[in-house]
Amino acid sequence: MFPTVPFAGGAYGIGGYAGIMEVDPPPPQEGCMMERAIIATDLSEASDIMVKHMGFLKDFGVTSLLLLQCPDYQEVASEVFPYVATIQTEAIERQKEDLQGLGFAVESRISPGNAKREINRIAEEEGFSLVVVGSQGRSLLGGAFLGGVAHEVMLGTRKPLLIIRLQVDEQKHLSVTGIAEEGVVKRILFATDFSPGAEGAFAHLEQLMATGNVKQITLLHVQDRSHIEPHLVERLEEFNTIDKERLEEMKNRLSSGSKVKIDTKLIYGDPHTEILRELEENDATMVMMGTQGRGFLRELFVGSVSQYIARRAQVPVFLIPIKPE
Repeated sequence: MFPTVPFAGGAYGIGGYAGIMEVDPPPPQEGCMMERAIIATDLSEASDIMVKHMGFLKDFGVTSLLLLQCPDYQEVASEVFPYVATIQTEAIERQKEDLQGLGFAVESRISPGNAKREINRIAEEEGFSLVVVGSQGRSLLGGAFLGGVAHEVMLGTRKPLLIIRLQVDEQKHLSVTGIAEEGVVKRILFATDFSPGAEGAFAHLEQLMATGNVKQITLLHVQDRSHIEPHLVERLEEFNTIDKERLEEMKNRLSSGSKVKIDTKLIYGDPHTEILRELEENDATMVMMGTQGRGFLRELFVGSVSQYIARRAQVPVFLIPIKPE
C-alpha cells in the first residue's frame, strides 16, 4: 500500500488541485490473475490483423478467450441481416481458429446491442478479468468499433482494459504497432499519481511480475506544473521529497526477491507530454495506469490523461479501473 502521507505534486485526475489532503487506503483489489479475457472484434480487416497478434496475451497469464462481436440493433433489424449474419458467423469462426492456433481455448459469440454496454456487461457478469480492444487513435478504422467504441469501452469499463494500437500507412496498409518481438510486458512504464486508483493498478503490476515475463519497470510520477504554479511553487521541494519517498517505497516493494530492473523517475511538467516522452525515450513496450485520479471521478479522469495517452501512445496501453466501494 502506498504510504499515507499528504498529497503532493500534480494529480492525473480532474477536479483541480485541492491542496494537501490525506490518502485513504484503497479498497482491496480482487481477481488480479488474468486467465480469462474478452477480445472485442468488429470482424473488419483491422480486427483480423489484431487477432493474429494476440499471442502475447499468454504473458499476462491468459489461457481462455471470448471473441465477442456486438452488432447494433439497427443492423440486426435490417432485412438483409440473415445474409449478413451468415457472413459474420463465418468471419468470427475464422478469427476463432486464428486464436486457437496461438494456443488459447476460445469461445466465439455474437451478442447484439450497444457495443460498450454489451462488452462491459458480459465482462462484469461472467467474471472476465481482462478486455482487449483495438484503437486507431483519433480517427475511425474499419467499422465504428475500432476507434469510437474503444473509447466508449474505456469510459465505462470496470475491468482492466488493454488497448492495442492499429494504424494505416501511406499505402493504406493496416498494421498493429508497438508489439515488440520480445513481448508486451518486458519493459513497462508505470505512471502513478499515488491515488487509490494507482494503488489498484500497482497490485496488477505485482501480479504481472509474478509471471516472470517482466524484465524492466520504470515507476514514473509527474509533478503537474498546472497544479503547482503559481501558488505552490515554494512547496515544490517538499512535494518532491515526499514523492521520491513514495517511489522508493514502491521500488522496494517490487524489488523484494526479484531480478527485475526497476527505475524511478520524478519529473516536473505536463503529465500528458511527459508520459509520452518517457515512452519514446525509454523504449517501453507497454504503459500501465490506473483510471481513477484524485478527483474520484473516473469518467472525467479517463477523459484526461489516460484517454490522451491511450489515443496517442504507440505501444499497448493497460488501464486498471479502481473497484467501486
